[in-house]
Amino acid sequence: MFSRLDNYILKAFIPTFFLCLLIISGIYIVVDLLQKLGEFVDMGGEAFNTGMRYYTYLLPVIIFQFFPAVTLIAVCLVLVRLAKNREILAMQVAGISLYRILLPIFVVTVFMSFASFGDQEWIIPRFAERLETLRQTSFGNNIQRNLLLDDKQNNTLLRVWGYDNKAQRMQSVFIIGRHENKKKKFTINADEGIWLGNNKWLFTKVVKHVYDNNGKWIAPVQSIDSIEFDSTITPLELGKIKLDPSLLNFRQLKELCKNEPDNPRNSLLFHSRIAYILTHFVLLLLGIPLVIGFERLSKNLFLRVGLCVLVCGIFYSLSFICSNLGNTGMIYPMLAAWLPIVILGSVGLLFFDMMRM
Repeated sequence: MFSRLDNYILKAFIPTFFLCLLIISGIYIVVDLLQKLGEFVDMGGEAFNTGMRYYTYLLPVIIFQFFPAVTLIAVCLVLVRLAKNREILAMQVAGISLYRILLPIFVVTVFMSFASFGDQEWIIPRFAERLETLRQTSFGNNIQRNLLLDDKQNNTLLRVWGYDNKAQRMQSVFIIGRHENKKKKFTINADEGIWLGNNKWLFTKVVKHVYDNNGKWIAPVQSIDSIEFDSTITPLELGKIKLDPSLLNFRQLKELCKNEPDNPRNSLLFHSRIAYILTHFVLLLLGIPLVIGFERLSKNLFLRVGLCVLVCGIFYSLSFICSNLGNTGMIYPMLAAWLPIVILGSVGLLFFDMMRM
């Protein structure tokens, strides 16, 4: 049972949380709407219905992505208000430790964490196919984004940042060729890839690295104006509407990892899904000390809220960098998924330990 103090803190936190969630989701939708404004204008009378369906399907994805950040920002706003009114000081004078004051927030964060996990497990997969169809048919301009394909016959992995279905043209291609022992054989970075037919692509502005059987790089770097490349990955396969693995639930993602064991992106998403549960707590460990823990920061309320927003930016930036490294096979997918949690979680524990209690 929650005490009267717990109920007081929760009554301040829960409305603030939902208000922050509404504002951040609204800002995201408005920005996305402005980016797609030209496409909506071209739709004419269908624009309203298409937009309503698209953003209805997209909303659970937005909530899942920003849930941890919204939790931290809401906590920061509540604690700033309590600190400004000297209520936290009054509680401490009454003999209540800061740990005890923060207990209801961490308890509710547990429920928030599992609620966001449930959003990913049951709500997002329910609308995933309809969302992906709208993305690629109504807003894609016939361009597929961020494709990762495994050419098993040639033992290569292709990462394509953009593919134009009409022109049958790849944009920003990264290829990893592998030896039979799964070690890297070569890597290719190309600005563009054009389909030639007969299982051949023409890559331009190519940078190629070659590796020996042990995966060690063999100098020098090869810079090539153009090169023909054999691959069983055809425009027909690239042009298919593929369900983004990030929209799958845990069971579907696990099954995908079994079916495509050599695809690092699937393994990365699998481990990231597990690590996500701890994201809320890592952000709280980093943010709470900046709000009420350090004496020097107590005089500037705006600085403390700004630092919490900065903490969110640092966490998501580090996660983005590690994800890219994991997707391209430069680091192990499990390491890429857990590295932001381990690094920033350790820093957060250090901050929390240093906090003025």
